[in-house]
Amino acid sequence: MDDLTHGPAPGFWGMLWRVGGALPFVLAVITVVASGVSFSNLRDGLAFETRGVETRAEIIERYSKQVRRDDRTETEYYVRYEYFAEGATQQARAKVSRSEYEAIVVGTPRTVRYVQDQPRKVEFRIGKTMKEGRTTRWIALALGLATLAAIWWKGGRAVDAIRARKFGAIERVTVLDVLVHQHKNSTSYQLQWFDKNGDIATSLSSSGRSRYDPYPKHASVEIYRGAKGRAWWIGDVGPRSEHPPVPDAGKS
Repeated sequence: MDDLTHGPAPGFWGMLWRVGGALPFVLAVITVVASGVSFSNLRDGLAFETRGVETRAEIIERYSKQVRRDDRTETEYYVRYEYFAEGATQQARAKVSRSEYEAIVVGTPRTVRYVQDQPRKVEFRIGKTMKEGRTTRWIALALGLATLAAIWWKGGRAVDAIRARKFGAIERVTVLDVLVHQHKNSTSYQLQWFDKNGDIATSLSSSGRSRYDPYPKHASVEIYRGAKGRAWWIGDVGPRSEHPPVPDAGKS
């Protein structure tokens, strides 16, 4: 994140990104993916419900494999089975839980369900596809609501920052320190200051330490005071234009 003390002052979309606009964007992408998965599962689940044919299958193999996930090694369990559908013997694989894996014996018969005109589309657990589709649909709905809430939250902060820059009181505050936050895979920094009342506040978080080098301890910096009292550092929101517009009395 650049120091905007000397400009340029960002517009709404630029300010939204600076206050964390990536959050609603990421949530929106996840929502779209979850909605797509839900639609696919519900479509396939309907196909199983309307054109599904139950048949006997036989477990022909079971195996496990090691996978790396979130810097950890996990074990996944699978079974391979074959079944007779539409005049031919078909084979398929299913991921199972550890308890299922340990209970399954090769050669054991099992009832599965396939789609009549798509014999390769098969359910190892009858009804699971529709159930997963319904579950994912609710997850997508929750994510959608979370996305709207994030847009409202981050959008409100962006608007407050822009209005503070345009209309808020200008104050000089004294730099107290640069805060360092250690995260799992990164480090972030914030400029910390105190005002004439002794209240302490901080800038937006940034991954770059160098943007704060011009502001050592006890340096004086400029802030704008937002409508709800929040202090916005000029380096985060940019400078006020020489002739700011008169605020609308109806937008208090």
